Amino acid sequence: MLGVINMKKLFTLVILFLIVACTEDTSVNSQSEATQESVMGWRSAGFTPVISSQRGGGLQKVTHSGNWLVLMDAWTSPIEGKPGTSTYSPRLFISKIGSGIWDTLEPPTKAYVKTLYADSLGIYVGTYNSEVIEYNPEKKEWTNLNVKSSKDSLWYHIYGIHRFGGKLIVSMAGYDEILGYHAKVFLQNNSGWQELQIPRVRKDIYNESLTDPLYFVDAIELGKNLYVCTIDGVWKLDGNTLSWTELPKFPKMRWNSDNYDVYAVQDLIVYKDNLIAVDGTNSRIYQWDGANNWLALDSMILPTVVYATGDTSYNIYRSSLYRIKDVVTDGKHLFISGDNPCPKVYMGDYGEPYGNILKGWRKIKLGWCKEGEGCVSTNATYSLDIIGDTIYAAAWEGLFKMPLSDLDTAIAGESDFSGFGYWEQ
Repeated sequence: MLGVINMKKLFTLVILFLIVACTEDTSVNSQSEATQESVMGWRSAGFTPVISSQRGGGLQKVTHSGNWLVLMDAWTSPIEGKPGTSTYSPRLFISKIGSGIWDTLEPPTKAYVKTLYADSLGIYVGTYNSEVIEYNPEKKEWTNLNVKSSKDSLWYHIYGIHRFGGKLIVSMAGYDEILGYHAKVFLQNNSGWQELQIPRVRKDIYNESLTDPLYFVDAIELGKNLYVCTIDGVWKLDGNTLSWTELPKFPKMRWNSDNYDVYAVQDLIVYKDNLIAVDGTNSRIYQWDGANNWLALDSMILPTVVYATGDTSYNIYRSSLYRIKDVVTDGKHLFISGDNPCPKVYMGDYGEPYGNILKGWRKIKLGWCKEGEGCVSTNATYSLDIIGDTIYAAAWEGLFKMPLSDLDTAIAGESDFSGFGYWEQ
């Protein structure tokens, strides 16, 4: 009898093991968001990706729509018929904030995901095959928005999706061996989609005559205008005339810069009613003065050598991050993430209890790195998002969060100019 009972227990354990094994999602390691009240600074937000040395899988983007968190990773897939080669094929994950449950989002398309955009009205996925697909998380329904005309046989990648004047605006571009690079921008209207006229932008550092049609990877609405990130500078789309105007270039930040330098713009946001841009070419952050100038928020010109003749040699240093990946704001503070694992906050107008330190940036390190235990992430932090009173950070190794109420404590004791000790003297 004892042997029969033991066999029943063993059989029950085997069944439980098989149920767990068969229901495990290999793309995500979901964790509970519950944390102790005594925890300060950064902590896990409940998602750790399963990363492959061959196919990637680290996190690339975090965004939200209402109370839904959405993630995009950096998964790759082998290219059929080309052994040893792969292509970018990111996966998407979604969770209702506070639920601790993550699901994989699978758009109804054979094409790979190219871009992800979310706002209060919905979640939007752009593909490598001209598609823009909307997802309603409450109804769990997908809708193809049919942006491109069925009569257009050209192949496009969806580079940018944003909202302008309450309507979606979509940027797509592609390449054809005969036509070369081609691009289109569509603005949603009551009857469908309106194709906008687009200018050409420079694409070559050394030859001003070499141009491509404008396409954008990100955008931000300010006033009645839309400002977009292009491969060469910031452009403004007038909300009344739907005409385009190029804003002045970023300042020359290298000794060998010239008027033909191409400055790719990586990100744009509005911070305290000012336009903030990230120079993706030189990885510096600027504020537009609304007239003719971009003001550097992170670059310092420091003397290096004073010669006997009285002449001085200067170097230009960045005080933020070497490679900026993302910039966000809670309305009061400006945050960036990049190659340095933990994010930073701008000290130029921080206010109490630390005052205002011109062009200073402090690491938000509390909870991210612990003495004797290392850091929760040692790779780049690619994306930030702020939801209510919490900031989220999508790092390669996982998703992390911090209550903004911890910010003052989290930056206490950190340097305003990390690595610039002599500057602070």
